[in-house]
Amino acid sequence: MTEPLSKTVSDSLLARIARGEYRAGDRLPTEVELMAEYGVGRNTVREAMQGLRTLGLVEIRPRLGATVLDSPAGTPLTRSAISVLLNEHTIDELYEVRLILEPAAAAKAAIERTDADLAAIRRALTHFRVAFETGDNVYEADIEFHQAVAQASGNGVMARILAPVSDLLAAARQATGTLPVAVERALHEHEAIAAAIEARSSRRAKAAMATHIESAIWAIGQLKDENAS
Repeated sequence: MTEPLSKTVSDSLLARIARGEYRAGDRLPTEVELMAEYGVGRNTVREAMQGLRTLGLVEIRPRLGATVLDSPAGTPLTRSAISVLLNEHTIDELYEVRLILEPAAAAKAAIERTDADLAAIRRALTHFRVAFETGDNVYEADIEFHQAVAQASGNGVMARILAPVSDLLAAARQATGTLPVAVERALHEHEAIAAAIEARSSRRAKAAMATHIESAIWAIGQLKDENAS
């Protein structure tokens, strides 16, 4: 499959940012300049810039163009992972992987969890709730919760498979953490997942996790719609 031109442009700009050619606070070339430099159309340039914006790497302001931002603190992404994320189709595929694996992990956690596992899940849920109530980004608490559920499944392979998937989706999950409706919905869904695991109901845990991942897919769609408008 031929790589979209927008990804070629965004990958190139990402590499230039990584090399320090453009630093935090620097303004990227204008749309017209990028069109001339890469030999592409305006829509291609805009798609590339929106990809960088979704990752939190640039701020785009009307008539002022794109400005490089500081890298998000604590984002566990390698350059290659960021490059993968710039392809929206890959993001969709990664969420499909989550939709297949995480409900199964939650169902198994309901059966296999220990008291210590449940305490870790409850602790992560508390961290998520506190972040939500104080207006902080819930990204780290979200990761903590899902890791705790995976560990509670008792399947080490499952946990090791889900960890890199989580890393690859780090920027996307941080971005959805800025949507108040999505965060509040996620909090209630985490509560339902934790309650099902505590009750040792594998059926409820599986259904609750599936609902949660589907909500995350919806939130990604909302971000795409915002970027397109």
